Amino acid sequence: MVRKPSNQRRTPNSLGSVEQLPSGRFRARYRVEGDAITAPMTFDTRTAAEGWLATERADRLRGTWRDPRQGSELLRDYFAAWLASRPNLSPRTAQLYADLGRRWLTRRMGAGSGSLDLGGLTLAQITPATVRRWVVVLNAATRTAALARAEGASSRLGHPARLWALSTGRLVPATGRLSPALLRDWQAAGSPLPGSPDAADPGRTTAAQAYRLLHAVMESARRDGLVQTNPCAVEGAGTVRARERGTASPEEVARLASEMPEHLRAAVFVAAWSGLRYGELFGLARRHVDLNAGTVKVERALSAAAGDTFGLTKTRGSVRTVALPRFVVELLADHMRRFTAAGPSALVFATATGRPINSGNLSAAFARARARVGRTDLTWHDLRHTGATLAYAAGANVRDVQRRLGHTTTRAAMLYAHAADASDQVIAARLDAAYGEAMAKVIPLRRTGTDA
Repeated sequence: MVRKPSNQRRTPNSLGSVEQLPSGRFRARYRVEGDAITAPMTFDTRTAAEGWLATERADRLRGTWRDPRQGSELLRDYFAAWLASRPNLSPRTAQLYADLGRRWLTRRMGAGSGSLDLGGLTLAQITPATVRRWVVVLNAATRTAALARAEGASSRLGHPARLWALSTGRLVPATGRLSPALLRDWQAAGSPLPGSPDAADPGRTTAAQAYRLLHAVMESARRDGLVQTNPCAVEGAGTVRARERGTASPEEVARLASEMPEHLRAAVFVAAWSGLRYGELFGLARRHVDLNAGTVKVERALSAAAGDTFGLTKTRGSVRTVALPRFVVELLADHMRRFTAAGPSALVFATATGRPINSGNLSAAFARARARVGRTDLTWHDLRHTGATLAYAAGANVRDVQRRLGHTTTRAAMLYAHAADASDQVIAARLDAAYGEAMAKVIPLRRTGTDA
């Protein structure tokens, strides 16, 4: 009798069988009702293959196992149909889902024996064990991508040690050679790359977003009857510790603005003192600004994800009129006189050709500005948080700030909309009284009139 080569020996056990392939890797399979169920991936070691068999058996005992003989549609095909069937998504959300799906759900991730092509598996093949393995590969891939982005950003803005020094309050020149002592301190701190929203755990936010998306897709597959249960049951995989929002002081707002390109300086002030979202601010046209009343009307939002188009605001409660402190009105009037084209539809903040501000260019300019003032932790959205904080400091209550920021409020609060209008003017007046005199000393206003 001729014995099989050792590299093809099949080892049966109570859980199933493990077979070593000519490549040296191991394949696992077991039987259910006479049908062979094969693992959707191969394994580096026999122990790993047997571990998969044990996990499958445990899932069956727990009642979380799904029959892979059901759901023969590939994940990548189902995902494409799932996304196309959701026309009510905002352009920004639809683009986010498309990007997450393309990068993390439907393509092969990892390298060599550790790679996994989730999109190439059928819905039935995506078992809890498969999802757990995918989460491991996902976290490694998103971390690598996040570090590469941070390093690229640092190379554009300057050496990461300089950014780290500025963010920790150390005095360091904006350009020039770094001292050996500073470099040693930076290396001793772990050579951090400051400025990332999840710098403590790079890529964690993206991984959590991708996992939540997969969970939503598989939940739809369950409701469609294509799978018995949702295999996404990895505890904590879809959650991330919320980043503590940064807040700039009034003086830091002025310094940030002074480091921005001239046609964007007023945008920093309006964002920080009004609490408008990015899309709301850069969607403002002349017709939305009432300089005499000192207000801006929010009724649309610029969507960079949809190719710089204008759409609805985030919620119905986001449609509102926001009063500005007088010193911000004067600054805005000066900006509109100098940079805003004529006509009611002209964008308040625009390029020299009147086009919407490119979000990438804005981010790069703001990154340079925050590095120069030593606040690399700040994001543009933190200016909105700053606006809320300043309003509270001026004596506003929760209901007033909710309406000022365009947050959804209770039905009872909406009954007092007229009173809220008046209270918002009070907020602006208090902001002006509290900070107007100090701001007048640091804002280089052109006192040539406020007509715009």
